[in-house]
Amino acid sequence: MVLNRKFILEGALEEQFALDLSYSESQEQKGIIIFCHGFKGFKDWGCWQMIANYFVENGFAFLKFNFSHNGMGLEDSVEFTTLDKFATNTFGKEMKDIESVEQFIVKQLPGILPIINVGKISIIGHSKGGVSGLLYCTQYDTKIKKVCAWASPFDFHRSWNSKFINKWRADGVQYIKNGRTNQMMPMNIEVLEDMEINKEKYSLVNAGQKLQIPYLIIQGTNDQAVKMEEFDLLKKHFTKAKNHIILEANHVFGGSHPYSGTELPEHTKELVRVTKEFFS
Repeated sequence: MVLNRKFILEGALEEQFALDLSYSESQEQKGIIIFCHGFKGFKDWGCWQMIANYFVENGFAFLKFNFSHNGMGLEDSVEFTTLDKFATNTFGKEMKDIESVEQFIVKQLPGILPIINVGKISIIGHSKGGVSGLLYCTQYDTKIKKVCAWASPFDFHRSWNSKFINKWRADGVQYIKNGRTNQMMPMNIEVLEDMEINKEKYSLVNAGQKLQIPYLIIQGTNDQAVKMEEFDLLKKHFTKAKNHIILEANHVFGGSHPYSGTELPEHTKELVRVTKEFFS
């Protein structure tokens, strides 16, 4: 039986964010998985909860959360209501949020749910969340044992060409359209400036030289958001990483929002099976 608990934590700049934990009271406790959503993503998107249930049924606790500056409020789980926060989000802030999650697991969770095995922490990141997870594992003193990236880019900012950046500097803000909600989601100039200041810190070339824990990369061949070239670059610079290709899978491995299926999409089934085997 899958059980759920909800929590509110403080992350970057002491901003609050929502977290939910799926677990069971089974004696089989293989560890706990942290899940990081991607750009314009959120913890309750599509079939993420069905994925959480899958891992719980296979012996893991599964913790997913909204980044503090992802544009979601604490109460509204599927609509972007705080675009002012989205406009200032950075990799640095996302890493601080992950730190808050890990500290919650290590310091507070044993007193709340002692049955959960917090001695084996793993992390999954989808898309941009995979970059944040990787950077965190190379820059923080962490107890995370394994990291997995689902459809993650090697260079998140690859589409920021000179025309895009020049307009950004001129206007002080740039906009990214959300295809689901049709919202024009703002990014303030500080996001660009943060990237420029921290270019070396956010470099996955550098991270590839620092990562000490096992790493799994999973990529779909029909991903229109993150091309196979990005996957090849991750393999090139993370030479010890395991990798797995899912033929014809798109960026969300067959998922959608809302998702009305009673079973996981076929590509997602392969995705979670391979990830489970890696974490096991």
